[in-house]
Amino acid sequence: MVVTCLATPVATALEFFEVNKFWMQYVVRFILAGIVVFAWNQLRVTIHKRLGVSVSLWYIMITITQFHFMFYMSRPLPNIMALPLVLLAINYWMTRSIKLFLVCSGAAIIIFRAELAMLLGLYLLYDLYYKRVKLETVLKVAIPAGILLVALTVTVDSFLWRRLLWPEAEVFWFNTILNKSSEYGTSPFLWYIYSALPRAMGLSILFVPFGLYVETRIRSLVIPAIVFVLLFSTLPHKELRFIIYVFPLFNVAAACACNRIWINRQKTIINKCMAFVAMGHLLGNAFLTMFLLLVAGTNYPGGVAISRFHRLAAGETGVTVHIDNLAAQSGVSRFSQINSDWIYSKEEHLVPGNDRLHQFHYLLTEARDKYSDEMRLLSQTHDILEFVECFNSIGLQYKSVLPVKIKTKPCIFIMQRRDEVDPNRIRLTFDDVLQEATTPIGGSGYFADPEFPPIEVVGAVEEEFDDEDEAIEEVDEDEEQDDEPADEPPPKASPKRDKPAEKPSRKQRSKARQRIKEILEENAHLLREDDGHEAKEVKRARVTSYLQKATSSAKLRKAQKIIKEERLRQVANDLTKLDFSELCNLDRMSTRECLKTIIDRQYGGEGGDEAGDDDDE
Repeated sequence: MVVTCLATPVATALEFFEVNKFWMQYVVRFILAGIVVFAWNQLRVTIHKRLGVSVSLWYIMITITQFHFMFYMSRPLPNIMALPLVLLAINYWMTRSIKLFLVCSGAAIIIFRAELAMLLGLYLLYDLYYKRVKLETVLKVAIPAGILLVALTVTVDSFLWRRLLWPEAEVFWFNTILNKSSEYGTSPFLWYIYSALPRAMGLSILFVPFGLYVETRIRSLVIPAIVFVLLFSTLPHKELRFIIYVFPLFNVAAACACNRIWINRQKTIINKCMAFVAMGHLLGNAFLTMFLLLVAGTNYPGGVAISRFHRLAAGETGVTVHIDNLAAQSGVSRFSQINSDWIYSKEEHLVPGNDRLHQFHYLLTEARDKYSDEMRLLSQTHDILEFVECFNSIGLQYKSVLPVKIKTKPCIFIMQRRDEVDPNRIRLTFDDVLQEATTPIGGSGYFADPEFPPIEVVGAVEEEFDDEDEAIEEVDEDEEQDDEPADEPPPKASPKRDKPAEKPSRKQRSKARQRIKEILEENAHLLREDDGHEAKEVKRARVTSYLQKATSSAKLRKAQKIIKEERLRQVANDLTKLDFSELCNLDRMSTRECLKTIIDRQYGGEGGDEAGDDDDE
């Protein structure tokens, strides 16, 4: 509400001048970051008064060279909304303003994040144990403040959500009591210690233990933060933002350590070296921040996808687009929905094949690759326009100037519905595609169902085959054509022949039969064995039956394409695990050229072997 009140005047002015509302996102995030900086500065001033100006300077330098605190401070998340209240509460605890401490703590716990009771409650227990405050005083302030805060959040949120609601109580019940937050992923117990804290604090984390050792005055401030991290580690679902409140507290210990090392730098040579280490670690933090910034740039494909989508659909009116879960979580916000006459749908639980998806002109959808089952199903009605890549992993390239490489993978596809598609006619499901992929030609797949007539292929010519060998040869020719590079233009149609083509030789027939046999052996799971027959005879009988029922080259190509797609999908998955820098010099050739070279060598060798075998025959 505070952010809204501060942003309203600017929003009104931008609307008056008809400025794109996307810029309003910058205004809101700037205001939120300003509130966080204000609260952080209040804490810094208190540190300056209690620990000295030099500690305060180190505190500033350490904070601004770290990535995650600066990165998160402007993001409108519940944890960041609560962050200013936490910083103010700790500041009031240090200045012994117990009433303000209780009010800020209550607001942070009741309205935003209930788990903060573990952190802020430890400071209250510390005061009660050492009798810095009386329990009677705490109750006189906490009870009425708590009632008012609960009434405030229930009233406001019930009005906004149109039902009786205490949001944080509902979230606490779901995440902590029912422990259903683990449905969003789990991490080991020590994940915060060996992963989150080192990434968030950088090299400064190495100075925290020394700071606690040399400066006794900060132990009561930092130790509760350590206990909070350990307590929070018991929950299986972990995210870095859940413990963002402790970063400024750990930085106090690191600042005290660096300050003590710097003060004693003239005493011995070791102290002088340690002083250089203290200064140098700030440079290390800065390099780590730049690297993490590059990684973070690949973590928000949704924002990139919505931007590209607006460029692709510029000038259109009445557009409907469906935004799936990944896109909505990775950058697609209400601020990015800039066209008022378009429909931006974030309807959940719409899996590929759902009738509702066929109604949308465009889709921003998640998929592993374009060969996945999801894309095969969506491609029945929509065409791929572009895809957006996101972070996959970090690799090492030893022959490059920059040894670390950020690897990405396609994750969000921008798709457009084909003009000839009738959204009320097509009703395919995942089961349909799986049935079609495992149903023999001429069987009872969904193309054979009268309710789902096959899509007509304009210009397709049916061809009758005189015998099995001619049909097999046609399959081989189609496969060779499909193996041609996709970027080459299609071959020109040959003129109609007046006389029938010559029949294949015995060697060609033998080779074709051998190929059919290999395909059957590799894809045995696609065939069903009949009781009472030997496997070999069953396969031969089924192949003969399939080929007899295949009355058009289109159906034969369909069967071959299914088998080929399964192989290509496996090849694509295997290729994503390879480090091409170990196989090729990527400084002199692109990844595509490297892959082409590997394929040429592989098939060139196989072709040579086959040629040798033919000569022997």
